[in-house]
Amino acid sequence: MSSTNTTLKATALSIGATAAALGIIFLIHNRTFSKRKQQSKDDDANKKEDEPISPDSASFYNQLGISEEDLPSHIRRDIHKQRKRKSKEAMISMKTKMYDNIHMLDEDREPLCTISMKKANWYIRKNIAEWTSPKEGSELSKDKDAKCIRLLFTHNGANEDEHIKKSSSEKLYLRSAKQNICVSCGSDGHHIRHYIVPYAYRSLLPDDYKSHMSHDVVILCPDCHVRCERSTKKRMKRMETDLRMKMVTTHGDDAFCSPVIEDARLYHVRSCAIALVRWKDTIPEEKVEEYENEVRSYLADCCKTEAEREMILTGNEPLTKSQLQKACSVKYRVKNPRYVPGSEVVVRSLNDDRKKIEEFIVDWRKHFMTVVDPKYMPTGWRVDNPVAKGSSFVLLV
Repeated sequence: MSSTNTTLKATALSIGATAAALGIIFLIHNRTFSKRKQQSKDDDANKKEDEPISPDSASFYNQLGISEEDLPSHIRRDIHKQRKRKSKEAMISMKTKMYDNIHMLDEDREPLCTISMKKANWYIRKNIAEWTSPKEGSELSKDKDAKCIRLLFTHNGANEDEHIKKSSSEKLYLRSAKQNICVSCGSDGHHIRHYIVPYAYRSLLPDDYKSHMSHDVVILCPDCHVRCERSTKKRMKRMETDLRMKMVTTHGDDAFCSPVIEDARLYHVRSCAIALVRWKDTIPEEKVEEYENEVRSYLADCCKTEAEREMILTGNEPLTKSQLQKACSVKYRVKNPRYVPGSEVVVRSLNDDRKKIEEFIVDWRKHFMTVVDPKYMPTGWRVDNPVAKGSSFVLLV
C-alpha cells in the first residue's frame, strides 16, 4: 500500500514538474519571439502583445525536445491557424504593387500629384498628356528613375493652387513618391490593401469621401493586417451594438436587430412532423389528424402541379416517411426583411452631416495610429489632412 502511494506521489510530482517546465518554456518562447517577430528594414519594430504565434513555433519546441503533439491545445491551435494563413498569403495578397509613382506635371512641368501607370496610360491614349522629364533644377529632377507625364491642358484645379500651397503636408502627400512597403513594420514581402476607414463603411459614404481619395488606403503586411483587423472588428461591433440599442430605446422595436427571424407557421409544421414521427402511437387521434392536416397543407404548398397538390390534400394515402422527413427538416428561420446591416446603421447615424462624417473619419484615423503605430506612413500623411475632395484641413480638438 505504501509503495503504491509512493508511486502515485512520484507520478504527481513528475506531472507537476512537466507542467512547470512547459510553462517556463512557453514564457521563454514568448520573450524570444517578441524580439524577432517583426523584422523591418531597420530591425527596430517591437512585437505587440496580441500578435499571432510564429509559424516556426513547432520547430522552436522541437529544438527544446518537445514534440508538437505534447504541446497544450491552445498553442497547437495557434500554430495550425498561423500555418493555414501563411499558406494563403500569396492568394490573398495584392498581385501587383500598389504605387507606380508616376508624377503628373502641369503645362509648366510643375508637379501636381503621383498616379498609377494605368491612369498615366489613359491620359496618353486620350492625347491629353505626354511623357516628359522633370523640370531642370527641380527637386524631382534629382530622382533619375522618376517617370513623368505632362498635361497638355490647363487642369481644373489650377485656380486652387493657393490652397494646396498653404497645405504643406497635403501637398507633400499628393506629390511625393510612396513606398511599396508595410506602413507598420516596413516589410516588402506580401502586401494587403488596408482601408483605415473600414470598407463596409467607406463604400456607403458619399462619393466626395471616397472618389480620388487614397489618403485612407494604405499597405499592410498580412501579419500587421490581422492584428489591425482584430481590433477594428471589435470596434465596429461595439459601435453597431450601441447604435442598435439606441434605436430599440427610441422606437421600442428590436425586429430590425436580427438578420433572421422564426416563421411561426413553418416552426409549427416542423413541430407537427416531429411529433408524428416520434410519438404518433401515443397521441390522441384527433391530434394526429390535426398534425397530419398541417403537414399536408405545407407539402401541398411545395407542389409544382395542381394534381400533386390535390393528391396530398385529399388524404387518401398516408404520409410517407420521406414526406415527414421533408417536413421535419423545414428551415423555419428565414431572412428578416426588416433587418438593417450594421454598416448601414452606423452610416445612417451620420445623417449625411459633413461635420459628423469628418469626425467619423478622423476617429478611424486615430484608431489606426493607436493600434498599428505605423513607422512608414507616406510622406505628408496626417490625421488632420482633408477627408474629402476640395475640403480644408480638419480642426482637431
